[in-house]
Amino acid sequence: MEKIDPVDFRPEKVAPLRVDPPGSLTSMPSPTKLHHLHIFSDENYDSMVDFYQRLFNAEIVRVNPNGLTFITYDDHDHRVVIIKRPGAMKKPENFIGVSHQAYCYSSLGELIYVYKRMKEWGYKPIWTVNHGNSTSFYYNDPDGNQVETMLDNFTPSETKEYKRYYQWSEEFSALGDPTFDPDKMVELYENGVPDSVLLDHTEVCKLIKRGEL
Repeated sequence: MEKIDPVDFRPEKVAPLRVDPPGSLTSMPSPTKLHHLHIFSDENYDSMVDFYQRLFNAEIVRVNPNGLTFITYDDHDHRVVIIKRPGAMKKPENFIGVSHQAYCYSSLGELIYVYKRMKEWGYKPIWTVNHGNSTSFYYNDPDGNQVETMLDNFTPSETKEYKRYYQWSEEFSALGDPTFDPDKMVELYENGVPDSVLLDHTEVCKLIKRGEL
């Protein structure tokens, strides 16, 4: 096997997204993106790595001997790091802190494909719901951390205004509980019911009331 020289993988020069000269920034900047998460684990370390690698259809970029597994699902060097923390306890049901992490997909078809594969691997969602602004499948990872796979039902600007003005309005609430059966969702989708129906909060609530979803 050919020996790899780590120096060969060092870029010739730095290349930040932008260079701001001193004094050019005059207001507080916002992040460009949420880049990555660190998740501590102990007894379920291997199961946690397996869960996130499967959920994201991801690759492992590096595994350090001291118990760090770097996982990515795109062109970034890592998105999730599973960190071995001996003696760490599983998250209790009633806790203070981050409640869950959410990952957005491009289509209902992708969400359903992820659901079907996760189900094959023994991971069942704990909640499936049309929030109006989004369609979401929630899972617990092996250590009890909640993960949401979701799809925005509208464009970003429409979603923002929907949440700001409509999502908790009396009209929205009067439509009923938007929690759906994931297997019925799969059946309707695969039988050709269009996304324009299956993603629409009003239509989803009607289908649920009729027992079809």
